[in-house]
Amino acid sequence: MALITQFDDLPDLFFIDLFNYLSSIDILWAFTNLNNRIQTIINERGFFRHINLSSARLSKFDRLLPILSLNQIVTLIIDIEASPLQLSRWPYLPHLTTLRLYGLRDFIDATKFILRHSTSLIHLTLETNNLFMSVCITQEYFQTNIQVKKSH
Repeated sequence: MALITQFDDLPDLFFIDLFNYLSSIDILWAFTNLNNRIQTIINERGFFRHINLSSARLSKFDRLLPILSLNQIVTLIIDIEASPLQLSRWPYLPHLTTLRLYGLRDFIDATKFILRHSTSLIHLTLETNNLFMSVCITQEYFQTNIQVKKSH
């Protein structure tokens, strides 16, 4: 008689190792809300602290956003060329410290998002398609500009 290993029989370490090889979007898409055990592993190990949605088209993004734990996100990476409306749909992320935006064409949504998170952002990377200069801004930049605005 052959022994059959079922999905729920796999050890936690298997899933932890598997998730280390997958991108955050793949983990979200394939394993979120699959069952309580898997969801606990995902949450406890912090696989949603660093979110890279560069390859997510808007339709996939719209399905993923409601299942994200927004208060856990520390790093967010978005490719605006892949999904131009994605940036305008993000709510406030209270613990966001690192933001990387690729493919910028219009700075209006980016500016609104950056200003909304200016008190928590430490690292900001903006990259365009050679139309503009790529910029990396640190928290010191925000503090300097905020102090200048307050003094006027």
